[in-house]
Amino acid sequence: MQDDRNIQILADLISIPSPSGKERKIQEYIENFLKGLNLKVRRQEVEKDRFNLFVDSGSDVLISCHVDTVPPLGMREPYKPKIKEGRIFGRGSADVKGALSSLLSALEEFKEKPPVSLAFVVDEETNSALGSERMIDLLKGINKVLVLEPTYGKFCTAQEGALEFSIKVYSKSVHGAEFLKVKNPALSMYKILERIEKVLKRKVNLLKIRAGTGFYAVPSVCEALCEIKVFEGEVWENLWKRVTLEVQKEQDVKVDLKLEDGEDYILFKRKGFADFLMKTYERATGKQAREGVMPSWTDASNYHKAGLECVVFGEGSLEDSHTDRESISFEELRRMRLFFLEIFKNLS
Repeated sequence: MQDDRNIQILADLISIPSPSGKERKIQEYIENFLKGLNLKVRRQEVEKDRFNLFVDSGSDVLISCHVDTVPPLGMREPYKPKIKEGRIFGRGSADVKGALSSLLSALEEFKEKPPVSLAFVVDEETNSALGSERMIDLLKGINKVLVLEPTYGKFCTAQEGALEFSIKVYSKSVHGAEFLKVKNPALSMYKILERIEKVLKRKVNLLKIRAGTGFYAVPSVCEALCEIKVFEGEVWENLWKRVTLEVQKEQDVKVDLKLEDGEDYILFKRKGFADFLMKTYERATGKQAREGVMPSWTDASNYHKAGLECVVFGEGSLEDSHTDRESISFEELRRMRLFFLEIFKNLS
């Protein structure tokens, strides 16, 4: 049964650790799988011992999937797939190996050369995103791309932007019993972030914060990595200027501020591809297609900048991705497999 095959492929993929920078083994698995279907697979070097995979069908449509994941991040036995109550758990199950297994399963079931080109890219889970950036060099004649990500089954025709920055707050370190004599840099950090939230009228996403040693002394520095959302109609550079001005007002402690990354809100080109995909999904699954906005950066950003019409889609929970709860249901896998099959049939 093809649904069982889909689950087995996903279990294989989960069992292959593929955190960013260590994608070689999973790319070799995908390459061998595709060659077993008599597909011509091209390697594209990205960095030493890191490569993308590309299948050129001559179509103007591309399906793109990243193969890297985040590290375990506290997930117990992240590379040992677990099945419970109709779901499969493991690192990358939702982001985005579930979609990948469904695509491979559909290709196997289709038994013909697919009428779409295929890209399997590395390095998506980092700020550099070198995989999709390099893949653009191979996309001659392609003008539409379906980017696979967990979107709760929504067809995302826009993508929220983000501004990422780091802050360091310095203070004089003293014995813990004398803490009243200095400004604790961690407390100062929180106050600065609260002021930024008030000025920009939005929450700051505190991705990482570090201060102190655990010994009885006030820390001399507090470091934080932060992010804010960039909404439709905004320019991230303008938000960065406002953050900079607010931090410069700080008088009580020394503060270093550094820009890490910035990306505007993106409205993808809309020329009918999204409508085609949604109608195809409804025919394949019997479910009503939903449109949405992707709240996270994806490889669609690089494809959009190259002039391609983009849609971001995938079953699975983005909320649970990157956590110890990451999983995907058998039903979500089935829907994606049927959806890919229907795309192949419609474009043949």
